[in-house]
Amino acid sequence: MIEENQEEAGACFLSRHPVFDKTKKVHAYEVVARSVLVSDDPSHVDVDAFSWMVSDGAGELQLLLEDSERLMIFVPDPMLDAPEVHLLPMDYCELVVSPQETERGNLEELLAFYQDYGYSLALRFAGSCQEHGHLLKYASTVILDLATLTPMELAKERKFLKGFKVRAMLDHVDSWEAFAGSKALGFDLFQGAFFGRPEVVKGKKLSANSLTRMELMGKLLDENSSYKDMAAIIAKDPLLSYRLLKYVNSPGVGLGRTVSSIEHAVAILGDTAFKHWAMMALVASLDATAKGEELAYLSLHRASFLEKMAGRAKASPVPPKTMFLLGLFSLLDAMLGQPMAELVASMPMDPRIKAALSGERNSLGPWLDLVNCVDQNRWCDVGVILSEQKVSHIGAARDYLEASRWARECFRSGLKDKLVEAPGHKQADQAG
Repeated sequence: MIEENQEEAGACFLSRHPVFDKTKKVHAYEVVARSVLVSDDPSHVDVDAFSWMVSDGAGELQLLLEDSERLMIFVPDPMLDAPEVHLLPMDYCELVVSPQETERGNLEELLAFYQDYGYSLALRFAGSCQEHGHLLKYASTVILDLATLTPMELAKERKFLKGFKVRAMLDHVDSWEAFAGSKALGFDLFQGAFFGRPEVVKGKKLSANSLTRMELMGKLLDENSSYKDMAAIIAKDPLLSYRLLKYVNSPGVGLGRTVSSIEHAVAILGDTAFKHWAMMALVASLDATAKGEELAYLSLHRASFLEKMAGRAKASPVPPKTMFLLGLFSLLDAMLGQPMAELVASMPMDPRIKAALSGERNSLGPWLDLVNCVDQNRWCDVGVILSEQKVSHIGAARDYLEASRWARECFRSGLKDKLVEAPGHKQADQAG
């Protein structure tokens, strides 16, 4: 019984959510720990998750710091005066506090203490922040919620914040139109689902590199294509060849020998394994921007997570390898700035994947809903979907964490190198 209770105590989803600046570069990651256990007391759930994150999950936080110089971490009200908070490194962690969710009389005293101690503070508000103006002197960042404010109210809040030395951040920015509008109002930081949606520009066409990679993607999906067909197309793209060979030769892959060419890689790995790795390298190279790098990581994370879910679910609609492709391709439209239906129309893939990616509701729809809900912090919906699909909540949380480690390891192995590292490649070729 004790072991079972310990297992449940660590049953938490740990997810990272990028915070972008005006140039669409990642400023920080907000890290969310959420218990998968059902509880009538949401604050109790958050307390359990927070305690797990700063203790057993500390190693994961350290790994996240290798991806970003700053983490934003929400501190539940019951934990504000708890010693566990001091386990968070003050040089890299910005504490997120919600003044509207507390009834404690010593909040200002606690904020002053953390500021004097050396922590940066972000104050999050679900509505207006003006009633709490006396607390803003302790904040480095003020977070407002686009979902709870009208455009007129938002403009008034931004004007009010100009009287303080704070970064103005907006949450629930879920469209590119909302991003443009809030940027025009003078907001500095943005979080929400917008970056995972296609930024479609009328008249914009795919670049030559993107067209080549879409052609290769079709070859990789075609079960009748030979390695010679694939090698010929990959040879046209020095950057992709470089990344793929570097990844295949990395210690994480563990081949134990040097692979010197694409043909050599296929001979050692076999067609199936080669296609698997080539597909990952291909998706990771579709968008060379900072936003694209985040989308590439998220695509790999989704692919691995859904693959694990297919193996865990009692009645998965498709095999694990098919579920992997569903996750891997789920953000193609955001990477390429084109409608998903147009991108997958001519691809030789499972019709069920094509339909689900294009927005049709079928047996794969709930699985796409699942990854979207995790990305958007819709935890009640996550629990409902897992229960409907008869998947262990604790197992899903573990799989999600393992998938994030795997995706991170793929990047470290060279799957997503900086453009300047590829010999003979000009960054301008990746534009568009």
